[in-house]
Amino acid sequence: MKLYLTSSLLFALLRSSRKTKIQNLLFESLDKHYRFYTSALSIFLLFQLLGEIGFEKKKQILSYLENLTDSIFDLDTEAVRTEIFMSETCDIEMAIALKEGMDLILVDLEREISSLPLLSVRNFFWETK
Repeated sequence: MKLYLTSSLLFALLRSSRKTKIQNLLFESLDKHYRFYTSALSIFLLFQLLGEIGFEKKKQILSYLENLTDSIFDLDTEAVRTEIFMSETCDIEMAIALKEGMDLILVDLEREISSLPLLSVRNFFWETK
């Protein structure tokens, strides 16, 4: 199974009080041979959420993400078009995951999560809200 890690999940993994739970869920997923992916956009959004952090810290986070994920996708015009055409149900991270053929997108948000016909969206407990 191919899992897309959003900026909100990555942020929670770094800064949330629930990061140990999230880590354990990710380790369980690795044991099940699930594969993790993210995008350059998600990493950029993560750095925005983290605020002012130093160059070395950013480099360290990027290195960890490169080790954790099988691939870091680029943002391209097709993903932007998908988000524009599906703007009511799809944000840009979802558009990237959909375009790249992900099975599941993992988020850590308080808002209601809606799945797309070809892509399931789950919170960090793997459930829709």
